[in-house]
Parts: sequence; C-alpha cells; structure tokens
Amino acid sequence: MTATSSTPWSRPWIWAVLLAIVVVAINLASMASTGAWDPWETHYGEVARNILVRHDPIDLWWQAGNGGPDATAEKAFWSKPALPYWLMALSMKVMGVGTSADPAEMVRPFWPEFAIRLPSLIAGLGSAALLGHAAWRMVSPRAGILAAVVLATMPQWAIATRQALTDMIFVAPVVLAAVAWIMAWGQPDRPLRRHWPQRLARRFPGVRRLPEPPWDRAYLAFLGFLLLSAVAPLAVIHQHAFDPFTWDPRTIAALGRDAKMLAALKQIQTHMFVYWGLALVVLLRSLRWKRRSEAWMGVLYLAAGLSLVGKGLIGPGLVGAVVLAHLVVTGRWDLLRRCGLPTGIGLFALASFPWHHAMILYRGERWVNELIIQNNLARFGTGEQEQAVGSFAFYLETLGLAALPWSAVVPLALAAAFRTFGRKEGSEEQSEEGSEEQSEVESEAAAAPAFEDHALARDPEEIRVTLHRFALTWFGVSLFAIGFSVTKYYHYLLPCLPPLALLVGLWLDQAMRRPARSRTAVVIGAAVGLAILVAVTRDAFHTTAWLAHLTTYLYTGMWRQGGPEVTVLPWLLVPFSLGLLAWMLARRREALAGFVLSALLTAGWVVVDYLPAASENWSQRSALRIYFDERGPEDRLVSWWFYYRGETWFSKGDVWVMKDVDRKALGELFIEHEGRGGALWFITIEPHARRLRSQVPRQYQDGIEVKFESFHYVLLRVPVP
Repeated sequence: MTATSSTPWSRPWIWAVLLAIVVVAINLASMASTGAWDPWETHYGEVARNILVRHDPIDLWWQAGNGGPDATAEKAFWSKPALPYWLMALSMKVMGVGTSADPAEMVRPFWPEFAIRLPSLIAGLGSAALLGHAAWRMVSPRAGILAAVVLATMPQWAIATRQALTDMIFVAPVVLAAVAWIMAWGQPDRPLRRHWPQRLARRFPGVRRLPEPPWDRAYLAFLGFLLLSAVAPLAVIHQHAFDPFTWDPRTIAALGRDAKMLAALKQIQTHMFVYWGLALVVLLRSLRWKRRSEAWMGVLYLAAGLSLVGKGLIGPGLVGAVVLAHLVVTGRWDLLRRCGLPTGIGLFALASFPWHHAMILYRGERWVNELIIQNNLARFGTGEQEQAVGSFAFYLETLGLAALPWSAVVPLALAAAFRTFGRKEGSEEQSEEGSEEQSEVESEAAAAPAFEDHALARDPEEIRVTLHRFALTWFGVSLFAIGFSVTKYYHYLLPCLPPLALLVGLWLDQAMRRPARSRTAVVIGAAVGLAILVAVTRDAFHTTAWLAHLTTYLYTGMWRQGGPEVTVLPWLLVPFSLGLLAWMLARRREALAGFVLSALLTAGWVVVDYLPAASENWSQRSALRIYFDERGPEDRLVSWWFYYRGETWFSKGDVWVMKDVDRKALGELFIEHEGRGGALWFITIEPHARRLRSQVPRQYQDGIEVKFESFHYVLLRVPVP
C-alpha cells in the first residue's frame, strides 16, 4: 500500500460527492425565499416568457405593460443575444411556468424563480465541475476538488449562479473553451479509437467493409456537444420559419407582422439551408480526425460560438485573446497549424451565426446598430453610464469581496504561479499522485504506429507547470480585458474568477505536497492574508449593500441603502483566519480544513441568509404579492414614475405604465375608473411615493394607503368609488 492510500484523499471521489451535495444544497435552500431581482432578472425573465407567449424564438420581445403613456415605449429587445432567453424559456416550458391563466402565477414561489435561474445554476456549477475535472485529470484529484470548491464558494460566483443573468451563460462557454484548449495541448495526446459499434456491426455486417469512424469518448462528447450547441438551435430557428402557427393569419395580426417581416421569414426558410450544408461538411471533416486534441479543439470552437450567442463579442474575444496569449507565452506557434482552423471556423459559424443571420434578415440595420454597435463596441470603448466608470483599481478592490475568503490567499497563489515561469520544466520531483489517465494516454500513443505527439508537456510535473502557467495567462488576459473596457460594472469581474480559482486550487495542492522553502515568505503571506480579510470586512460593514451590488448595476442613491446586516461575516471568517495561523505553523492539513470550512460557511450565508433578506429591497415580489392577494375585480396596477421591470414580470404585463410625471394622463386614468368601485394600486420608489399625494385628484388624496414599503419600493392603494 502506498503512503498516500492512508490519507483522506485516498478516495477523492467521496470528498467530491460530499462537497458537491453541500454546494447544491446551499444553492437550492433559499430559492423560494428570494424573489427575482430588478432590473435584470425580471427583465430577462419577461423576455424569456414572451418567447413562449408569442411562440417566437427568433425575435426577442419586451413590452412594459398594456396601458398608460409608456406601455409601448419599447416593443422589442435587441440589447442581448438569444441564448440566455432560449435556455430560460426552455426551463419555463418544461416546468409549466409563465403561460398559465393564473394572473398571480409569478409571485408564487418556488417554480418561477427556479425556472429562470436553472440555466445559470447549471452553467455556474457545471463550470466549477469542469474546471475541477481538468485539474483532476491533469494534476491530481485534490487539485481538481479544491479548484471546483474555490470557484463555487466565491461570493460573486455563488450569487451569479443563483440569478437569471446573461453573464453566467457567456462565461461558462469561455470556461469550456479554455479547458478544451489546455486539455488538447497541455497533456500527452493520443489517437482516437476507431471502430464500428458492435451492435451496429452485428446487425449490418456490411459496414465492416467501410472505413472505421471515430468511436471514442472524446469524439462522442464532441458530437453530443455539436448536436446541443449548434444543430438543435438551427433546427428550432428553421422550424419556426416553416411553422404553420407562424403563418396563421391570427398570429400575424396579433404580433403585427408586416409584409417585410413575412418576406424575411421566407428568406430565413431558404438561407438556413446553408447552415445545414455547413453542418454536413464539418461532420464529414470531423470523421477524418485522428487525434484526441482535434476533438477538444472542436469543442473549443463550438464553445466560442456559444459565448457569442450568450452575450456578444466579449465571449469569443476572450477565448481568442487567451489562446493567442498562451501561444506567445509558450512560443508554440506551430499549434496554429495543428488546431484545425478551417473546420473550426465552420464550427464557430454553425454555433453562432444562424440566429444573427435570421435577425439581420428580419430586423435589419437598426437591430445590428443596437446590438453590435451600441451594446458591444460602444460599451467597451466609450462607456455606458457615469456610475459605471473607474480605474483598474476598481476591480482589484472588488476582487477582495468577490472572492472572499479566498482573496486572502490570492497573493500567495499568484506568487506561486509567477514562480513557475522561472522554473525549468522537469527540474522538480515527479508528482506523487500521477494520473492513471496519463499512463493510459502514453501507452496508447506509444502503441500507435508513427504517432507524433505535439503536446506542450508530457510528464506529470511538466503538465502541472503548464497548467499553472496557462491559468495565470488566462487570469491576466481576462483582468486586462475588463480593466481596459471603459464601462466598469462589478459583475464584469466574473470571467476572472475561474482562472483565479484554478490558481488557488493548484497552489493549495502544491503546498500540501511540498512545504514552502522560506518560512519568512509564509509568515508574510499569511499576515497579508489576514490584513486582506480585515480590510474587506471593514468595507463590507461600511457598505452593507456591496454584496448585492456584485451582480447589479445600480450603485448610487437609494441603492446604497437596504443591504442586510453583515455582523455575522467576521465570525464566518474566523476558520480562515485560524487556517492562516496554522499555515504559518506548518499545520497544512488543519489550515486547509479551516479554509474550506470558512468558504462553505461564507457562501452558505450569502446565498441562504443575505440574498433572501436583500430580496425584500431588490425584488418587487413581496409588494406585488400583496396586490394580488388583496385586489378586487376592478382594481388596476399602476407603475407610476417608475420603470424597474419587476412590475411587468410579476404582473405578466398587466400593468399601466408611466415613466415620468404626467398629471393629465394620471387624472384621465382616475376618470376612467370612477364608478367601478375598485382601486388603483401604485408601485413606485420611495422618494416618488412621497409626491404621489400632490399628483392625484384632490378628492382621492386622503384615501391613499401605504400597503408595502421597503428601502426601495412602495406599494400604495387609492380607492376609486
């Protein structure tokens, strides 16, 4: 029995399963108690719901309400690509959410919240698992488990995983693309296994005379991903253009489709056949692949395409920049000739172009200008809002909270990563936990005749160093990209967290295997970590809404208020602080236990305690639940001097909308409802609620009743006899 077999890591899959159960339980525990937040969850959720209501997966739609001067001020949604809304709509369809006859459906937990958040939940936890899988296979099971746990417990990642945002839907494909790149070239390659499936060969013996296709788990994984990421969306888009429901005269009238739109649908019918031809071409070319690295590169190109449909140019831009930077770092420009670029361009186009192509035909130049120019290029180059600008230090400060408590060891992890660039590959001792997959790959490659391996690394220590360097490159490129952008939001930091988690996981794994050579460096690093914990905690106490700001874009005025108390936060960080002290005393196992315990407690508190409490101020669900519980048959919901999207989502669009003060239009609304014996319910923000009395007709001013009030929202009822 080896020395490592007596350690807790001798059965790492047990630890992986237990920690996965804990993380999933944390994310599901408070789903029902956290309403959809304004402005993004409710906005995006309503866009997804309209895909189902309108039976239209191509033309994304938003309309604020069904009455009032501003109800139809917006009658489209062109600021984001379609993938997040497809996934939310699919989730809502499967769970039967959003299209029932119940007008109060959206204020009744748990299913509405779960339906729109499930795609982000799968993307966030799946990215953590994928990152862990790469580190597990390339370095050690312990490195994989730690990398996954670090990422899943970072507060910003945990919050984004639990919210219906577009960011996680574009970051997850970027993570997949980065993992595919390093799995393709960061470890020994091997030939793809080729043979006919036994059942097929027995049933049709004649196929044995044909060339054997790739029948390898790497290739089958690529094939499955091709079907899900490219073929399925293409089929949905093409089917919609032919669907009899699309061409039903009642549908055409209800959705206001004019002759130009109908002609565009005809063009879509024809043009989409080009992509079916492209799919056939890339499939046939993929059947000629001989190496596992080619299958991984196929996954990379598809993932880059998905990221484009996830949030726009930033996704494939990051993927390309990371790959290019890694080629610069390694000097292996020959990989450009070996990465299957012609087929890859076809795969990228297949995953990303069909929807964009269809929308160009359907909506034309105005849509291109809003999505590509205004919401991609202009946001990156000129800024979007005055509050969303800052220096590079903006993200360094944010990182302290976004990665808490792991931010305390980020300096140590970065120092260890930089040291790998001064190390000669293969100069260190071999890994104690060599990978069985590694041995299998080497034996298969050796057995294959004339197989030339182009990998960046071959022995375990080289692979570890290569992955470490790649993680640092990935992190540096991501941080530079978001820092270079003029528009700066807290949530733009999200793409930096996966490579940072990988760096921390690799550092912890390495430190557990080999004690640090310099005790002074350990003491200094631990002291810096303690200082970071103190500084971040102090700032969190000063602005209790800081955690809520990590995934929103409104940071000023009333949005600085309403953050739940964070008095428990220092206690949650005690295990991490004790872990740092244990680290100084070379008690690494105890230190690691303290780190992981503190991270799980912190993430659990953020998701289970902080988010539900903050939800009372960032979500309109509680207010509008009162409206639906108490309203009469002649009552009407009014969004007055207010446009935060939740009023539309929770009422399923049954709301009278007024963005700015218009006393005449408001007076006409009261006249319209006089004599019905009902009431008008006003949802607005707290500063505006104080001014409502002066805006309503005099005879109704004394009847105004406050039904709900939080730091941000006020619900008022005005009887109209």
